[in-house]
Amino acid sequence: MKPMHVHRRQTKGFTVVELVVVIAIIAIITVFGIPSYKSVITQNRMAGEINDLATDVELARSAAVKQGLTVTICPSTDPTVSPSGTTPSCTANTEWNTGWIVFTDVSGNQTFNTNTGDVLLHAHGPFTGTDTLVSTSTKVTLQFVTFNRMGGTGSFSTSPTDANTGTLTLHDATNNVNWRRCVQLSEAGTITVNSPQNSTQSQCP
Repeated sequence: MKPMHVHRRQTKGFTVVELVVVIAIIAIITVFGIPSYKSVITQNRMAGEINDLATDVELARSAAVKQGLTVTICPSTDPTVSPSGTTPSCTANTEWNTGWIVFTDVSGNQTFNTNTGDVLLHAHGPFTGTDTLVSTSTKVTLQFVTFNRMGGTGSFSTSPTDANTGTLTLHDATNNVNWRRCVQLSEAGTITVNSPQNSTQSQCP
């Protein structure tokens, strides 16, 4: 009886050269891909944040015109306070990334007080990341914006030499000027959003 011969297939694998090539490709993708991914994520987040602000500023203006009342939007550190029954309040500072509130300001004193008939129209919570949203003008600081029944804001300053506009600028944690965005307000009530999308972020201070 003839012995049986078992034919084994040749085992295939990676050579050292192939392995080095694969590692090199992964390294290249990591070096160039991850920063691009972070850039896209950051810019998308900032676009959402500045759009939220612009939307609520427009809400305040349109509500003032429709209701024939003064309406104020201001930064707040407790826009969604609890327990229920506790009312949010303006913080009277120039940092808006803590959140903000929009309310009918019957007395026009930039203070949310339901006892005087003020009504909360909208509350926006704080930013979840490290982006900052601040009033950046050295002459005109926006601790609040109040619209009158005509949709105007009045003057942002008592000095005739000061700018007739107020600006809120959004920065990322690295303060990358190419990602900077801002909302500019005029005393007539016009709202302008400057961003990389419309190639006007250079106008943000």
